[in-house]
Amino acid sequence: MRVNPANSPAIQSAEAQSAKKTEKLKSNAYESRADRAATTSKNESASAEISSRARDMAKSKQIASESSDVREAKIAELREKIANKKYNVGADAIADRLVDDHLGLAGA
Repeated sequence: MRVNPANSPAIQSAEAQSAKKTEKLKSNAYESRADRAATTSKNESASAEISSRARDMAKSKQIASESSDVREAKIAELREKIANKKYNVGADAIADRLVDDHLGLAGA
């Protein structure tokens, strides 16, 4: 009489064989999903368009960031005044600016 080792396919339990089949099915399912995704990406392509307005805005931003006319000293001075609550703008100046801006937009 000959005794087969425990890991021999002839002695494997039904549960072990079932577990292997389940694992193989899962593996095949994942592979088929990957195959479908690869096929989809090969057959279909995505495209995007950037509007002319978006291109203009990006160009404007680039030009503004490259500009050297930013007055850092003036900005620092204004920030300090605002932080110390010493920066005051009169109501008349605000009203005048609002009216000027409105008239400028209206084309008057």
